[in-house]
Amino acid sequence: MDAVCVTGFSQLFCIMARFLFRYRMHFLFWVLYFAGWTLFSVRMYHSSFWLALGVTMTWFLGQTSLVYLTVYFLMPRFLKPRRIWLFLLLLVGCVFCSATLTSVGWYFLVIKNVPSFSLPFSSLFWYAVMGHSYWVFLAIGIAIIRERLRNDRRKQRIEKEHIENELRFLKSQMNPHFLFNAINSIYVLIKKDPDLAEHTLARFSDMLRYQLYDCATDFIPIEKEITYLENYIRMEQLRKGPALSLDYLTDEEVRQFSIAPILLIPLVENAFKYVSSYTDRDNQIRIRLSFSGSMFMLECSNSVEEPGGSSARSAGGIGLENVRRRLQLLYPSRHTLDIISGSEYYTAILKLQII
Repeated sequence: MDAVCVTGFSQLFCIMARFLFRYRMHFLFWVLYFAGWTLFSVRMYHSSFWLALGVTMTWFLGQTSLVYLTVYFLMPRFLKPRRIWLFLLLLVGCVFCSATLTSVGWYFLVIKNVPSFSLPFSSLFWYAVMGHSYWVFLAIGIAIIRERLRNDRRKQRIEKEHIENELRFLKSQMNPHFLFNAINSIYVLIKKDPDLAEHTLARFSDMLRYQLYDCATDFIPIEKEITYLENYIRMEQLRKGPALSLDYLTDEEVRQFSIAPILLIPLVENAFKYVSSYTDRDNQIRIRLSFSGSMFMLECSNSVEEPGGSSARSAGGIGLENVRRRLQLLYPSRHTLDIISGSEYYTAILKLQII
C-alpha cells in the first residue's frame, strides 16, 4: 500500500483506508444502528423515510458524541479512585447537554413535519436522557471489560516472557556447572589413561552437541535425555574406577514421551560428586528410571560417610536449586522432588506427571 501512495491524493486515500480498517467494527456498528432505527421508525410510526432518517441522525449525533467523549476523554483522565466523583459529575453534565441537543433537534423536526404532534418538550428531554444514559453506560461497561481483557493479556505476555527469560537463565547456569565437572573428569583421565581420555573426550563432544543444539527446545524425547545421562554416567564411572559400585537400570516402559532437557543430570551429578570414598567397602550409587501409567520417576541414591555430611550440603547447590525452580515453572502441580538424607544413603526421588 505504501508503494502506491505517491501523490497527495493517494496518500490521503491510504490514510483513510487505514483509518477505516482500524475502526471497521465501529463503522459497521453505526451503519447497522442507522439502518435499524430508521426502518424501525418507518414501520412503527408510519413516518416518511426522510423524517425517520433525520430523527435517527439527531440521535446519532447526540449519542456518538457522548459515547466517544466519555470513552476516549473522560474515562482515561477522570475514571480513577481519587477522581471518581469528578468523573460522575462530568458524565452527568455531558449526558444532560447531549440529551438537550438531541431533544431540541428531535422536537423541531417533528413539529415541522408532523403538525398533530403534541408531546411536550420536557417529555422528549427526559426520554433522551434515559436513552443517552443507557448507551453511555453500555459503552463504559464494554470499555472497562475490553481494558480488563487487554491488561490480562498484557500481564500473561509479560509473565510468559519472564518465565522464558528465567528458564533461559537457569539453563545457562546449568551449562558451566556441567562443564566444570566434566572437564575435571577428563583432566583426571588424561593422567591415568590418555587413550581412554581420548574416547571420553569424543563422548564429551557428543554431550556438548546435545546441550548446544538438542536442548534449544522446551521439551525433548526422553530417549535423548537418557542417552545424554548414560554418556555422563560412563564418564564418571571411568573416572571413579573400581572403587565405585554402580547399579543403573532403565525400565523398558521409559520411552515415547517428552521431558524438559537437562532436568535429570543435576541429581545424578550430585550422586557422583558426593558419593562416599571408602577404601574398605563399596561406595554405591543406585539410579533407577521407571514409568507407570502417566508417572515418570527417577530415583537416585548414593552412599555417604557421615550423617548430614557433604551429601546433605549438596541440597543447597546451584544444580539442585535450579532443578527445583525449573520444576516449578515447567511442571507446576505435576511434580514432586523428595530428598532423603539418611545415615548411610542420600536419596533423591523425582516424580513427573506426564501429559
